[in-house]
Amino acid sequence: MHKTEQTTSKTSAGLYWLLTIGYMALIFYLSSSPDTGLPEIFPEGFDKLTHAGAYAVLASLFYSSLSKSGVRKYVFMLAFLLSALYGLSDEFHQSFVPGRDPSFGDLIADSIGSALGGYFTSKFKSTEFVSRKA
Repeated sequence: MHKTEQTTSKTSAGLYWLLTIGYMALIFYLSSSPDTGLPEIFPEGFDKLTHAGAYAVLASLFYSSLSKSGVRKYVFMLAFLLSALYGLSDEFHQSFVPGRDPSFGDLIADSIGSALGGYFTSKFKSTEFVSRKA
């Protein structure tokens, strides 16, 4: 790898980590405000889908950040674990926020979203790699 490619690769990895950390900060910020609930137009349990979606995005960002940083083994597992652990820490954080409570159901939704986000990102990345290689 040439020096220019190494610099570009490090810059790319840094940008992915910046996005990942920024997204984590957004989750923290949103969970720091009192729960106003979802509008009545949404069906019961819709919040679990929003949790799963949010943590699918986080796992995807972790997967990309780890990959761009040169991690080659267990990337899916690491992305899943980091994302799910952040979900656990967020539920703990919410126990200190007035009007919010930690929820085991939310933690399960966060974990399912983490698994799905990591899985689909790994499938997309492996397909992208194969198509670039050909």
